[in-house]
Amino acid sequence: MSKNIFNGKKLKNARMYRAKTVDMVASETKINKKDILAFEADKYKPTLENEMKLANALSFPKDYFSEKDKVNVVVENTHIRTESTLPRVEDIALKEKLVMTHRVLNFIQGYIKFPEMNLPNNLNRNDDIEVLAEKTRGYFNLDNGPIGNMVNLLEINGIFISATNIDKKGALAFSQKQSIDKESRYFIALGNDKKSASIRNYDLAYELAYIVANEANIQSKKFSKDEFACAFLMPKDSFLNDLEGTQELEDFIELKSKWIVPIWAMILRGYQLGKISYKKYMYLMNEMDKNGWSKKEPLDSNIKSSHPILLKKSFDMLIEGKIMNEGLFMNNLINYGLSIYPKDVEELLGLKEGTLSKNINKSNKDNVKKVNFRK
Repeated sequence: MSKNIFNGKKLKNARMYRAKTVDMVASETKINKKDILAFEADKYKPTLENEMKLANALSFPKDYFSEKDKVNVVVENTHIRTESTLPRVEDIALKEKLVMTHRVLNFIQGYIKFPEMNLPNNLNRNDDIEVLAEKTRGYFNLDNGPIGNMVNLLEINGIFISATNIDKKGALAFSQKQSIDKESRYFIALGNDKKSASIRNYDLAYELAYIVANEANIQSKKFSKDEFACAFLMPKDSFLNDLEGTQELEDFIELKSKWIVPIWAMILRGYQLGKISYKKYMYLMNEMDKNGWSKKEPLDSNIKSSHPILLKKSFDMLIEGKIMNEGLFMNNLINYGLSIYPKDVEELLGLKEGTLSKNINKSNKDNVKKVNFRK
């Protein structure tokens, strides 16, 4: 760590991480807005008193602002839905949290071997969406039946999934492609999906569509993520067979319990495949509105979603494998050049509140032992 060298970039990162504008920080700290902007631009350094004010207002340890990043996280692409209603500062904060998650995971990777990123390598940008969905299912060795757990499917193929935002009202799932030392990883942040398995499955298939388009060098704007998600989750032949005899809205409830996708998505898929006419499609969607299903569908509360485990499990393996305890984890993270509070690490890794903070004083001998995540 470089002592007493305040890094303005770290101040800006911390401010964005906490979803605060310069005006908000100025109001909370009583520091002039122009001075804060000058601090961020490294035009001049804050006094010790102002440095403490900034650290307290942003809930970061003072040392964080004088650390030099050991690794450079490059955000190659970000996919955020245009219908997001979150304030811009909130969207930016969610991006910053994914970057911070990658930093923590890069530290853990010194001890744990994560699943390698495993994505289709036979994608052709000239293929239509139906073919791309079939190729992707084939690459993942999926049959033509339902995918019950998109969380598990993506995690075992090396995609990191964060649950940081699932309780944030209005948050939508989004994705980032990040790299450290030219090694790329995709991260998906779940949205406020009511912890419904069908919504979570669809959201993740939608984000997978972005990943597939990116890997196939297809412009995202020219690629229907909804069409891909439907085709990926509901293969043509097997889903068409299940649509036989489905006439009224209530008929889709049983189908939902099998396919674990939203009813509106099944209706859309039926329309895409020509099984449901446009007139019937509009009728069914209007019936959904009348029944209040546009806000909450039947079975949303009954079929609970799977929770991401890759991030949490990597930490658990360090502790259970006696590679280090909770206190040493935080000490080593600081020595790695990442001074953040335990509560933030708990949030980023999906740990139970207090997992790190209540054990912060525990320490043991620093011993590095490699553990293969995939046994």
